[in-house]
Amino acid sequence: MSATATNAPVSTPAPGVQRSLPGPFSGVGDWVESHYFPSLLILFVIYLCAHLGYSLRIPLWHDEIYTWTIAQAPSLRDLLHLTRTVDLNPPLSYLLTRASFRIFGVGTLQTRLPEIAGFWMAIVCVSLFVRRRAGSAYAILAAVILFASKTTDPAIDGRPYGLMFGFGALMLVAWQSSTMAQDRGSRSLLSDLLLAVAAASLLLSHIFGLFLWAAIVAAEAVHSLERRKLTPSRLAALFLPLACAWFYIPILRLHGAESFPPAFQAHLSDIFSYFANRTTLEFESIAFAVVLFAAIGGRPWLSPASRFVLSRPEWIAVLCYLLTPVLIIARLTRDHGAFFNRYGDAAMLGTAILFTVLLCRLTANRPAAAFLAAVIFLFFSSRMQHTAVFVWQGHIFRHSEPAIIPFHLSPVATQDLPLVINSGIVFVEMNNHESPQLLDRTYYLTGGPVALHYTNASIFERMADDVEVFHLHGHAEPYTAFVREHPHFYLLAADHDFPEDFLLRKLKADGAQMRVLGTIDNSYRDHYLYDVTLPLAAN
Repeated sequence: MSATATNAPVSTPAPGVQRSLPGPFSGVGDWVESHYFPSLLILFVIYLCAHLGYSLRIPLWHDEIYTWTIAQAPSLRDLLHLTRTVDLNPPLSYLLTRASFRIFGVGTLQTRLPEIAGFWMAIVCVSLFVRRRAGSAYAILAAVILFASKTTDPAIDGRPYGLMFGFGALMLVAWQSSTMAQDRGSRSLLSDLLLAVAAASLLLSHIFGLFLWAAIVAAEAVHSLERRKLTPSRLAALFLPLACAWFYIPILRLHGAESFPPAFQAHLSDIFSYFANRTTLEFESIAFAVVLFAAIGGRPWLSPASRFVLSRPEWIAVLCYLLTPVLIIARLTRDHGAFFNRYGDAAMLGTAILFTVLLCRLTANRPAAAFLAAVIFLFFSSRMQHTAVFVWQGHIFRHSEPAIIPFHLSPVATQDLPLVINSGIVFVEMNNHESPQLLDRTYYLTGGPVALHYTNASIFERMADDVEVFHLHGHAEPYTAFVREHPHFYLLAADHDFPEDFLLRKLKADGAQMRVLGTIDNSYRDHYLYDVTLPLAAN
């Protein structure tokens, strides 16, 4: 995809922007084109309402509880130790969450604030990247596409993904600033410094940030070949932050020792299922927009421009961002590692830019078309629906923790028996939300070779270590030791085993009598309470 680059300053209209053309919505399109920052502010208000409402409604889930706990470590030394031995991530997200706790207090929203800020930074940087080439209206469209995408909820959870997206987008726009300055014959030291900070922060946010870093390196290689000249300051800004990869050594070693159930393991077919899942909204919205353009504006609205607005090196950066899930899935497939869609969601940075640039060319950079497309994306997205509900119900104005439905055994359970939690995820979540009195009788059972036999998973086999390190009230014991002492107990589980849970299958194999006492109305994924009795032979 060849293109011509433009070196016009940001404050001037992008080349080819169609202004003041007669037709429907031309006035509002021109307003957006000439009022970039007010338009971005409107989107920010929507963004803030949506994610404050989400965070004050949805409790911390299993992985977020690790962030919440590690960020409160007694010392920075303890924090760094836990990131290398328990949660296996670079330290930046925990350090920023710790700072959030120091400033605003400890809580659910405070746990997510760094990611909420990080994802907004990604939206702004993607918008700025597009604005330099296609103008303000399409810059707002790019921001809306990223905001409306399915990556939104994982990006603002209290995990490193939002920061990875934010610093990945900042690295992209800083690199663009540096190359544009060089093409104009100007000095780019400030942009190179920003590029170095963004690269270091990206690599310290998540190990998959390395793929985004590699995308910018590839784009820089193409730029250098085109100019037949290396830029030492930009190369230093790119390669010196690689020292941050030192934090990856223990992560890779311990992650490689874990086993994952086949249902979680990456397969090359996940490439197709990932993009099908993550880009459905974009294709539906674009298709609807094209039909609407034809109906409203007729042929003049669908008169493609002769060129794309991105330069060749910028295309390389965007397409490499878009292809990060392919590389991640290929690597995890080789290592039999687990893949979840959120692992590849940095691709949505490239998706937002790609769909914006394609629509920009299709409509010859008409601001009114960008405005209508942005409205369509918001309409098709669940973001606006949820935002309206949050505002109407007043969730965003409640400075409180999300409501938790407490777990109650009585009146279903009539005996004073131990309570075994089938799921390691539920066990950790209950330890964060339930009373010490309940948790004192609560157990999670590890299986060792038994768990590997039934699930090929060792994800929760270190639960006893987590109980000790995090000072959990619940107990973690080996299955054989527990049933020897407690052949009769209660079990909280689903009506089936999840891929990583072995216990229901093991109990059935041991001939346990399992009687459903009833369903428990609670905030966890497991709702069935069983009365379990093991025969003496199993003990």
